[in-house]
Amino acid sequence: MNMMISRRVAMTGLAAATAALPVRAQVFPPAGYGTPAGTAPFPPGVFQERRRRLMEKLGGGVALLFGAGKPSGISAVESPFTQNADFAWLTGIVDEPDAVLVLAPGERNVREYLFLPSRDPEVERWEIERLPLGAELERRTGFQRVQRASAVGSVVTALASQNKELHFLGPVVGPDSPMPKVLEMYGKVAQRMPGVKITDSSKILTGMRLVKDPAELALIRRALAATARGHMAGMRGVKPGMSERQLKDIIEAGFREGGGEGLAYSSIVGSGRNAASLHYVGGGGAIRDGDLILVDAAASVGGYATDITRTFPANGRFNARQRASYDLVLAAQEAAASRLKAGVYYYDLAEAAKEVFRKAGRIDQFYHGLGHQVGLDVHDAWDQSLPIPAGAVMTIEPGLYSQVDNEGIRIEDMYLVTQTGAQRMSTAIPRTADEVERFMAGRS
Repeated sequence: MNMMISRRVAMTGLAAATAALPVRAQVFPPAGYGTPAGTAPFPPGVFQERRRRLMEKLGGGVALLFGAGKPSGISAVESPFTQNADFAWLTGIVDEPDAVLVLAPGERNVREYLFLPSRDPEVERWEIERLPLGAELERRTGFQRVQRASAVGSVVTALASQNKELHFLGPVVGPDSPMPKVLEMYGKVAQRMPGVKITDSSKILTGMRLVKDPAELALIRRALAATARGHMAGMRGVKPGMSERQLKDIIEAGFREGGGEGLAYSSIVGSGRNAASLHYVGGGGAIRDGDLILVDAAASVGGYATDITRTFPANGRFNARQRASYDLVLAAQEAAASRLKAGVYYYDLAEAAKEVFRKAGRIDQFYHGLGHQVGLDVHDAWDQSLPIPAGAVMTIEPGLYSQVDNEGIRIEDMYLVTQTGAQRMSTAIPRTADEVERFMAGRS
């Protein structure tokens, strides 16, 4: 009895002592520390509005979207992480691997969830501190509800039991590709929840991403300014005798000096015969006097890509045969660009360019697509079966490739589609043969 009383007294005393201590709030890293750091490249409200518009188009049901997974490998140094573009466009969460988005348009209360992996303090000692759940995490991300990823299955199942429709937002993959994680989860839920159907809504998100808003266009224009700086540095700095890799270093340094934050893709610099390989992966070739040099390289800003190709002579002057081929490629580009406006189809643009090559008897030397959309991905989301809308940003990039003639020529520019035509966005970079020669003649 005395022992029991003593124990109660001791416990009561411990409780009283604990209650007397000051209450400590949840400890968060200060601003600028920890991950997620916030949303990028825009504040949370931009992404909240995008999700609102998507949910309005979905109308009801449940939509699940997985972010990119953590890079895998055995190296002690992690590979750079790149977020899934659909996920980044809807959430602005670009620094958090293995995140998951769930939308429930038909729900009255909680309509959007962000799921993040569980914390691991031991891993964080090696990598980066991660935020605990709480108000600060919701403030940084702009999400109504943030939970741990272990709860995704149960939340989706509970929502599906009420809404009975699961929206597939993509990605659409071929039959030989691995099954998308979202379809795997939908299949499991549907097998356990009678009456639930899976709806293909992938074209909705693709269509939304296709039309760029003013803030997106501003970032693309900044990236184009940096890209122009790099291409012109290459034209100015090239000298016969240097290597392709040395020229690439000059170009990429120009991107950085012009405000570029990264490369939109791995730069291609091919001289002479090497330029006839469409996606040339070398770099050790020597640049010879009389060679044409094909440079397909571009900067990115705020995660938004650009894509520009220029072809120019190593010595600053096209010979007669080179100029004739170059002018033919330019004519094909202009034939397609003259038809580009809201409502046209990609096929018709491609045929306009091909007709130029057919008439010249050189159609067999043009064997790739005419162009593509550009945005968060350098080859951005796009359904070619639909007409191109106003506000889309796309490339037109015809080319001719001949290993027999030891040359490849491609001219690639970016265009903003309008209701009545298209604006060439990359006007700062010399493009015609005369413009290229005049610019290169001014080299010191």
